[in-house]
Amino acid sequence: MKQPPLKQLCGLIATAAVALVLIGCNGKAGQNGLNGTNGTNGTNGTNGTNGTNATITVNAAQMTPDQWGDLTLKGTITSATVTNGKPVVNFTVTNGTGTPVVGLGFTTKAANALVPSYANMSFAIAKLVPGTNGSPSKWVSYIVTSMPNTTTATAPAKPTTDNAGTLVDNGDGSYKYTFYRDITAAQGVLDAATYTGNNAKADLGDVTYQPALTHRIALQISGNARGTGTNTPDATNSGIAGVVVKTPANLWYDFIPATGKAVAATDEQRNIVDTASCNRCHTKFNGFHGSSRIEAQYCTVCHTDQRKYGNAEATKTATGFSGSTSKINGLAVGDFPAFIHRLHAGEELSKDGYNYAGIAFNEVTYPQDLRNCAMCHTASAVTPQGDNWNTKPSRMACGACHDKIDWATGANHAGGAATSDVNCSSCHGAAGIKLNHIPVTPPNPAFATGGYTNGSALAAYTNNLPAGAIKVTWDLKSVTLNASQQPVFEFRFLQDGARADFNVASATKTELWDNFVGGPSVYLAYAVPQDGVATPADWNATASGYIKKIWNGTATGAAAGTMTGPDSNGYYKITLTGVKVPATATMITGGIGYTYNKNSQSITQTNVPGYAYDTTTMMGGLSVPPPNVTKLVSGTLPTGFAAQAARRTIVTNAKCNECHVALGVFTTSAYHAGERNDAYSCTFCHSVNRANNGWSVNAKDAIHALHASSVRENKFSWHADVAQFWKPTYPAILNNCEACHVSGTYDFTASASAAALPNLLASTTAYGDYKKAVDGTVLPAGSTLPVVTTGNEAFGNYYSPYVSWGNYGTAFAVSAAGVSTPATLTTLVTSPITAACWACHDSKPAVAHMRGNGGTINETRDLLAVRTEQCMICHAAGKTADIKAVHMNFK
Repeated sequence: MKQPPLKQLCGLIATAAVALVLIGCNGKAGQNGLNGTNGTNGTNGTNGTNGTNATITVNAAQMTPDQWGDLTLKGTITSATVTNGKPVVNFTVTNGTGTPVVGLGFTTKAANALVPSYANMSFAIAKLVPGTNGSPSKWVSYIVTSMPNTTTATAPAKPTTDNAGTLVDNGDGSYKYTFYRDITAAQGVLDAATYTGNNAKADLGDVTYQPALTHRIALQISGNARGTGTNTPDATNSGIAGVVVKTPANLWYDFIPATGKAVAATDEQRNIVDTASCNRCHTKFNGFHGSSRIEAQYCTVCHTDQRKYGNAEATKTATGFSGSTSKINGLAVGDFPAFIHRLHAGEELSKDGYNYAGIAFNEVTYPQDLRNCAMCHTASAVTPQGDNWNTKPSRMACGACHDKIDWATGANHAGGAATSDVNCSSCHGAAGIKLNHIPVTPPNPAFATGGYTNGSALAAYTNNLPAGAIKVTWDLKSVTLNASQQPVFEFRFLQDGARADFNVASATKTELWDNFVGGPSVYLAYAVPQDGVATPADWNATASGYIKKIWNGTATGAAAGTMTGPDSNGYYKITLTGVKVPATATMITGGIGYTYNKNSQSITQTNVPGYAYDTTTMMGGLSVPPPNVTKLVSGTLPTGFAAQAARRTIVTNAKCNECHVALGVFTTSAYHAGERNDAYSCTFCHSVNRANNGWSVNAKDAIHALHASSVRENKFSWHADVAQFWKPTYPAILNNCEACHVSGTYDFTASASAAALPNLLASTTAYGDYKKAVDGTVLPAGSTLPVVTTGNEAFGNYYSPYVSWGNYGTAFAVSAAGVSTPATLTTLVTSPITAACWACHDSKPAVAHMRGNGGTINETRDLLAVRTEQCMICHAAGKTADIKAVHMNFK
């Protein structure tokens, strides 16, 4: 057998040792030899050349379709010039971690193409033309000619892009692209063309090359993976569904061709809005142009007034327009300022029938007061022209929102007819424009503390009060329970941040403060055992009292209470004497705010100039709702009460107000008059046991259904006669749960949410008598209730398609004495996890899936005892259909 090397070596050593021993035994030792002469030292070798570090790159040409789809592209345009009439662009591309991306030079060449084109790149270039006669500057695209092919010559066209030039890949993530088109020849092409029908040469403007002006290069890197869709060498369909890169790159660069230098602060610029401001609501521009155009600065070079080319003037009707509305009063509706203003004005527009590229502007809703111009526009280092909305007004931008104005006749315009913008600034002035475009809304302290795009500017816009107005805030010091198990609130009200004691109630002093009417309520919410759940994770009982009535001694019943104070610091104490909180109560939480109905008004100032108050109708005055405040019960609890813990936090006001700015406040309306403006305490009222028209009014159910209106199959018709909750449009990515939710709460990975999971309560969807038609007449057995359907949206009460004629019994209730009455088993419910999912996913297959896995949807309460939701078997973190993985899978 062959021995291992180590064993062979040992054997040789042993053999040698034996030999030496034998020699030593047999011979005599000889004399030592003389030392030899030292040799000459060798010559030192030459130092080697230092090696170069290899550049680590990512090769797009070697990516699988899935790798391409998951790629995040970023980059920078480093320089641009115009050489021999053709723009030359130098740029770099990296992935999301900063590693250079090479191999982006994929080309396609259709059978009729003259030259190959780069399927994953699009370049645009426009010049910035300074305004005249008071008009703002405007972008004018040079790329307004079609790409010629073997059968069709170049021809005038709407602004487009260039991708048939020459691309040099330097192998280190840097590239150089030379345009196919000669922009110095663009005007000549337009001059030589023949125009017919709606193709008017004047609509493309003056595209003469003007190298001394500011120019913008824009680059889009996007599209399908090589070999998918039509991204093939011959541009034919591969038969494989296109795999789109989820996070494309939009790069832009402003320069002056005459000098080749990047634009400096002293040069003409037009940077009015930045994408970060847009994405406060939108998260990202998802879905526009195949989700490939994601930067506002890119949009401006194509969405110019030239987009009206080829379109007829819109047909006017008595109330608005019919047909396409790509051109109105000779202007392009797709011009960026007009387009974005009109789109966001949406349902507030005076005229109807808008239809631009299939977008029905009138159906778009806006989640805040439209007058919050600073939401999108604020001067900054990134947007130095951000204040143009008040310093450089124009008929185009202003008229897009104020669309009832007829500039030619002067109708609905105090200044009469206007044939130019020359007088816009002098008549209105920046101060006047601000005065009329800063809404009077509640102060939002979060803006002042940072964390918001344009936060410092928005702090002023949401803390704006007219002359003579006083800012009111609630100061809730504590919520406790006395020995009689009655809630006690210690609080005071502040005027402009200072202590302001109440009047002493009398025949002549009928309001808490002089020059004010009304006031807020104190509110208490808690959870008691229900449906077999000993310690519910949801509030299911409340108590409240209107402070003004407690102050003047007119509060009765469960709302009765006593008030003492003020103490030396101005604090009062209210005890709700008509309420007894049971010892089984948990998550006991109190707050101040919430009141908004006419007979129990919130705090309203009556002496502000321009805000007259009518003492007969009790309408008018200035009401600026202070932020609601809440506190967990504290202090020593009565005997028998467990230690209290706060209800888990699922959403935050900061997240809501990234879009809403002030919860519930809109341009011409408000939910609950803006008085209920705290997301955490919405479930005080919008609780698990509240329902209307066959729908749950629980906050979880209602808010999901409202925001998901565009994807629901069944219209969420709670309050169909007023709010029409199936109409809101959602501006962001609907499956981005963390736009609203605190991380870990919606997928139950946060410890508080995980602990709540087995203690969630079902949402009640129907109780009471459903036997009356809209007009109040009793329906015969088996009648179909009036359900909201397309085209059936007249005033009236409409019902969920899940309810029919009948009496569903009584809901769960807790009396003022703290005694619980179980809900009858005939009430309809939706099980708790299912309720959140079904609010968005209400299709028939989705309903079948949920019910098939233990969910209860609009079915009788008795089923809760025999069904168990199996949702988390597949949808828990790390499972097959992890909630977070399937929702947060966008980039």
